[in-house]
Amino acid sequence: MNTTTATASQGPPSESSLAGARRWFAENGLVRKREDRVLGGVLGAFARRHGWNSFTTRVLGAIVLLATTPLPYIALWILMPRES
Repeated sequence: MNTTTATASQGPPSESSLAGARRWFAENGLVRKREDRVLGGVLGAFARRHGWNSFTTRVLGAIVLLATTPLPYIALWILMPRES
């Protein structure tokens, strides 16, 4: 594998950064809105994006988090941008 192939597959440095991840979330409609925040607003953003009921999404999310691990939620909380 030559160096041009290795650098081309990685993309620009900004796209692999935290800012690039937050930009991707914002472009896909996953933004933590101030009025819809309950424990970070991650599940509220998913509910809004997919047209789901916020309460139902939060209850199911809490059950999944309690049954497994909260690490994916924490990662999404860090990556998902807040509403400006």
